[in-house]
Amino acid sequence: MALTQSFVSPENWYSLQYPRTWEMEIVEGIPSFFDGITPYGGALQIMAANLSGAANEQLLRESPFLAGKNLGEKLRIFLSKQGVSDESAQYFMRDGTEMGACEYRSGGHFFLALMAERSGIFVLALYNCKGEPENEEAAQVGKILQSLTLL
Repeated sequence: MALTQSFVSPENWYSLQYPRTWEMEIVEGIPSFFDGITPYGGALQIMAANLSGAANEQLLRESPFLAGKNLGEKLRIFLSKQGVSDESAQYFMRDGTEMGACEYRSGGHFFLALMAERSGIFVLALYNCKGEPENEEAAQVGKILQSLTLL
């Protein structure tokens, strides 16, 4: 039996693998993934948008960081809205997809933001938990994010 299960976004913009012990539910159109066994863990939420073509004014109002000219600017704007500097952000390419990630802490919570963009498809994966993540959960979140693929 496989230890992971697949998720493909309803729009077929991205896919990922997540542990079979985790649950997934869609809250206000945002897929949320969390450990279904441990009640003290965090949640990983995935926001996706197609930025090609005409700009969606409502989307830009709700997520002003999307107006950034490139992924680096989008991540900088997003982090600044959280009161965080982007100086610890890391940028890389994976399978032709531009990506940027940053860990930060705010209000007693740990956050990990990962942005990915290719051919107009944009994804923001945001993990958060109270305090610090347990080592096992941190490793699982890392594996989930490594499996994130823009289609």
